[in-house]
Amino acid sequence: MRVVPKAGLVIAILLLIASCSSTSSQITYTPGSSTDATPEAESQQLMEEQRERMAEEALAAESREAERQAQLAAQRQAEEARQAEEAARQEADRQREIAVRRAAEQARFVQAQQARIEELRSQIADNEAATSNLDTANAVLRQAVAAAEQLSDALATEEEKYNNTDPVSGAPMEELASARLEALSEEVENLSDQVEALMAQP
Repeated sequence: MRVVPKAGLVIAILLLIASCSSTSSQITYTPGSSTDATPEAESQQLMEEQRERMAEEALAAESREAERQAQLAAQRQAEEARQAEEAARQEADRQREIAVRRAAEQARFVQAQQARIEELRSQIADNEAATSNLDTANAVLRQAVAAAEQLSDALATEEEKYNNTDPVSGAPMEELASARLEALSEEVENLSDQVEALMAQP
């Protein structure tokens, strides 16, 4: 705050008053001159009163100027405080925006990681399902191989029956097991179809 007081003017007025007071104090009463000194004393009194009024007015003006400067300083301080508050609010808004952006980025990152985890879990489940299908297909295939071996043995037995026939009638000496052959053949075919279906699954 810069105050421009009228100290010089006030000091000059006070010095002038002091000088006049000193001069008036040197005026002595002289018998026989009272009639001539009275107007001069009254004039001196008026001048002193005028000077006192001027000094009071100068002091009042200085006081008003100081009050005005104080008001200006208070206004400047209030404006600076408002600007500082506005700057603090803007900074707080900026920090909040940064925090919101960081939280959003973190949320997107977590969501992406969760999606990746779900994808891996799905792949694991698919692999386990494929492995399970493969194991089942292998088991069914082993059953089909066993049934095919039984069918092969049965066919070999039936072939021997065909070779051992009655010389007179030409019919096999032992009854053919046609029903068993058909059952074994159907079982091998069903097992083969199951293996193909399991292997075709993803």
